[in-house]
Amino acid sequence: MNAITRTCLLAALWAGVNTAAIAQTDAIELLRSPSGYFVAPVFIGQEGPYPFAPDTGASHTAIAQSLAEAHGFVSTRERLDSVQTLTAEVQAERHRLDVLTLGPYALNTVDAVVTPTPPDLELEIYGLLGRNAFAGRTIRLDYPNARLFMQAQAPDFVDARIDPRRNVLVGAARARGVEDDIVVMVDTGSPITLVNQALAGQLRQRAVIRILTVGSLSRIPDLVETDDLVVVSQFQLGGVCIDRMSVHAADLDVFRAMGWEDRPAMIVGLDLLQNTTLTVDYANRRAEIEPGSQGWRCPGGRRSQLSH
Repeated sequence: MNAITRTCLLAALWAGVNTAAIAQTDAIELLRSPSGYFVAPVFIGQEGPYPFAPDTGASHTAIAQSLAEAHGFVSTRERLDSVQTLTAEVQAERHRLDVLTLGPYALNTVDAVVTPTPPDLELEIYGLLGRNAFAGRTIRLDYPNARLFMQAQAPDFVDARIDPRRNVLVGAARARGVEDDIVVMVDTGSPITLVNQALAGQLRQRAVIRILTVGSLSRIPDLVETDDLVVVSQFQLGGVCIDRMSVHAADLDVFRAMGWEDRPAMIVGLDLLQNTTLTVDYANRRAEIEPGSQGWRCPGGRRSQLSH
């Protein structure tokens, strides 16, 4: 446990929080990691808090191998399951977490994906909380105020749904110059927004750049090379309207896995979502996306919603 207790600055910040006070409120404080993740304080049994990021782009909860080993995991490579990352489909081991709590709330027992990590690697987050951790709940991620509400009201609008095949949050967006709806993965586990080549080809292009890996437990495990920076104008997703934004274009394997390689598609990450409030009803597999500021609110209350 030495590396774990030595390296987690975020857990140290939570250490001074009065846990009795936390238990009296529905709101869980989120902290921002250096790479841009919003992380929540998770306990495994009586130990913690460990910083885990709520992840609407993941069907399963993930845990760093160094932390899993501290809680009984032994790597045997006897059971390997396919796991889709942004850049590739990989084989991963699993570790069952029976007692997982977030503030005063007991999360579901999860069969967590174990993410290989060197024992001496300094981690800024120790896991990702996927759909299986929140199944049956309605949560609200209030990113402008850095709060997670575990007993939220059901969403009034259906701006996105949990895909029945991949169990990730998928919606539809619109933008000027794009003839069809843009299919969107709403991904709170990605610090950046990325578009595929089918969408980039319909948008005005900018300079060639590269994105370095962000965060040791990101689902961007290696360098992601992007072809360009493109401008999206009059972008609309749910109740959010943005006049103009620059996003990165990349040829990611996840677009192929979702069957989106030939249609306009994007991964909407926290660089955009940080200014929104996201309500996810896991029981009914639907979500609402609202702007966090009046500047992003769509005129006349219009919104871009799923057609099915």
